[in-house]
Amino acid sequence: MRSSAKTGSLAAILDRLERLYSFEAPPASAFKLILTENIGYLIDDARREDLVREFGQRVGFDAASIAEACDEVLLDIAERGGMQPKIRVERWRRMAEIILAECSGDLDARLRGLPAARARKLLKTFPAIGDPGADKIFLFCGFDIRPALESNGLRVLVRLGLIEAAASYATSYRAATSCLAAAFAGDRDRLISAFLLLREHGRALCKRSAPQCMACPLDALCAHAPAKGF
Repeated sequence: MRSSAKTGSLAAILDRLERLYSFEAPPASAFKLILTENIGYLIDDARREDLVREFGQRVGFDAASIAEACDEVLLDIAERGGMQPKIRVERWRRMAEIILAECSGDLDARLRGLPAARARKLLKTFPAIGDPGADKIFLFCGFDIRPALESNGLRVLVRLGLIEAAASYATSYRAATSCLAAAFAGDRDRLISAFLLLREHGRALCKRSAPQCMACPLDALCAHAPAKGF
């Protein structure tokens, strides 16, 4: 059996991944991060970025512009984002409603002025934003320095043997973010790198189906633990 990644440091693992992947950090705007989550369905990053850029050019990145935009323009963008475009248009309208009603039109300013618990509650009123999404927004926007992960990154930590897969995703997620917090507490830049590197590794090599272990630079460290549900 391969030796567990527990025998090495998470920092050393990320150092190896940094030699393999390059990336650009997503925009440090709560609205843009929420829009990115809601811009398409099962589309790749390049398409997602293109649609967000087009949205900004044709509609704008403020709530008032979305509220005033005509359905034809919104639907035209939504139709190139995959299935159920009308539902996406409804979600964009809902995002605008929340920002106008609850944030006086400025989501980022409102979040900065709230205690973390209330800011989290507000974020979770937006479509497609749960606790992991709120953690990501806190981290990337600098509202609160706490670890964040998405499912691909979580799967990598399970397979490496750094955490155990639990019966529920929420329990596994808490274990994974605790692992990151223990390694990089208070280090926002490192936590952002961890999010992006682990996500990319899970998408590129440590895939849910047919992981590419022979090509993986972490193969010698990997516990090859099962990651069911991820």
